Amino acid sequence: MAAQHRRAWRRDDVPPGISGLKAVAIDVDGTLLNPAHCISPAVGKAIRHAWRHGIRIILASGRHPGSLCGLLAQLGIDGHVVAFSGGVVARAESGGRIEILFQKQLDLGYAESLAQQALGDGLSVAWSTLDGWYTPGAGEMYRQEAAILQQKPVIVPGLKGVGIAPHKLQIMSGNAADMLRLRALRAEILPMCSAVFSHDYMLEVMPRGTDKADGLACIGRLQDLEIGEMMAIGDAENDMEMLRRAGWGVAMGHAPEAIKAAADWVTLTNGEDGVAFALEQGWFRRYFSGKLPLHREDHP
Repeated sequence: MAAQHRRAWRRDDVPPGISGLKAVAIDVDGTLLNPAHCISPAVGKAIRHAWRHGIRIILASGRHPGSLCGLLAQLGIDGHVVAFSGGVVARAESGGRIEILFQKQLDLGYAESLAQQALGDGLSVAWSTLDGWYTPGAGEMYRQEAAILQQKPVIVPGLKGVGIAPHKLQIMSGNAADMLRLRALRAEILPMCSAVFSHDYMLEVMPRGTDKADGLACIGRLQDLEIGEMMAIGDAENDMEMLRRAGWGVAMGHAPEAIKAAADWVTLTNGEDGVAFALEQGWFRRYFSGKLPLHREDHP
């Protein structure tokens, strides 16, 4: 299956302005991971190849920084992560140590009020901090999310008395009627905070002004990089700003049309190794700061 492009380039053409890029930021769920929530051999091999030839790899996700650093370790590489959709920036160091470089949290009182409002509306709520992932119970939606994240929740009945300001609230809907409530809630809270969908059924609520693009800009300041020197790959609404602001934005083939419209290029789906397909394009391999050879030299 051929990739879909916003502009008609041959596979080995060089997109305008792409030759100065130095880093690749990759979303996780729906992008790095396939539908089985795994890193496919092809995607892992393409990422390791780029990293071994000097391309900096950044994972940018709504996940906990520990989960992202674990994925970097699984890939056998080190680097930076943007966690909680921009609420935390961290660096994975050798030996499994995680250095937190930047963080911001929701106001505790506001988070408590919002969580109670959402729960009262029949929605599911999870409370994300560096110390843990808190849920009000062990219902099916929480079990499914815990299995995907590979993170055991800390159950706090009614989410009353957590006492730790969250970096992010996940507010989730389980049916069509709840999705309407979720969208109405988003319209209500947007002036006070950032609220973006990572899935149709999941709203991520963070401090105002929080997004993955700002997390990438923070890493850029630490690494003497401009966000315009990065390529970003993603598939959901919470990726939109980094696709727009990065030097080159790549949308996954299964992304909603609005996300594709925000990107510069569209690759294959995550079930078709879309990240690998993008990293193996002739223009990427030959012209990404002149670092990558045309043919691979290494092994997985």
